[in-house]
Amino acid sequence: MYKLAEKIAQGIILIGLLFLCVKCSSQAFADVDVIDVIEAIEIVESNKNPYAINIKENAIGSLQIRPIMIADYNRITNQDFAHDIAYNKAMAYIIAQEIFFHYMKGIKNPTAKHLAFIWNGGGSAWKRVDNPKNDLKQKNLDSYWEKVKMHL
Repeated sequence: MYKLAEKIAQGIILIGLLFLCVKCSSQAFADVDVIDVIEAIEIVESNKNPYAINIKENAIGSLQIRPIMIADYNRITNQDFAHDIAYNKAMAYIIAQEIFFHYMKGIKNPTAKHLAFIWNGGGSAWKRVDNPKNDLKQKNLDSYWEKVKMHL
């Protein structure tokens, strides 16, 4: 475990990063409020419970982050965070934003639906927003989007 001083320092850094990410999110997605989408996802995933655990999927925290998401975040940002960082709500938001920013590059008109698809279906799932397929994954993504949309 971290020492108290290290935890305080990390908290200060995370608050600063969260502030920067919130500022950047309004610039990156003029038509999409990323924080609103993350908050809606948080309600769907855990009803805002930072200690939520889904044992079956090994998903933790308020955004139900799985190890593959941490691995993706670490790859994108050149970090080396452990999975349990997802219990930290500020860090979970930063992880979500970084993943969204990374996968939304090149999309001219990103929408909240694109973000929900990425969160639920992986980095390339956004392609199914405009090019849906007739399969179970599409049905699951569409169902997830309906849940998220209710909280926007």
